[in-house]
Amino acid sequence: MSFGVLAASTRTASGQRPVLTRPIVQAEGDRTVVVLQGEVDFATRPILSDALSRVIAWRVGDVVIDLSEATFIDTAIIRALAVANELLERSGRRMTFRSPSRVAAQVMQLFGLTDLIEVSGNAGV
Repeated sequence: MSFGVLAASTRTASGQRPVLTRPIVQAEGDRTVVVLQGEVDFATRPILSDALSRVIAWRVGDVVIDLSEATFIDTAIIRALAVANELLERSGRRMTFRSPSRVAAQVMQLFGLTDLIEVSGNAGV
C-alpha cells in the first residue's frame, strides 16, 4: 500500500532535471519503506523532510530508506536522514538503509550511519 507515488528523477532530452523529485512511501509488513529515486540533493531536501515527518508522525514501526533507485545523494540529504533517525530512536523505532551505492555509503560514513545499512549481497559497501 502506497500513500505517495512519485515520479523518478531523470534527465530530460535537453539534460535538465525535473523540478521536484518525491519519495515513494509504502508499507512493508510492520515497517514503512521510503524509496528515494534519481538525484536526491539539497533542492529535494524539503520534500524528503516533509515525507519523513509524516512517516514519523503518522506511521508506526521501523523505517527503511531504500536507496536502490537513487542515482545521487548529497550530504544535505544524509543530514536530513540522520535527524529523522534521531527522532525515530527517541520513540523506540529504528531506521535502516537498503541498497545504497558505494558513493552513498561513503557519504553515510561521514555521518556515522553505515551501521544502519541492511546486510545483503548488494548493499554497495
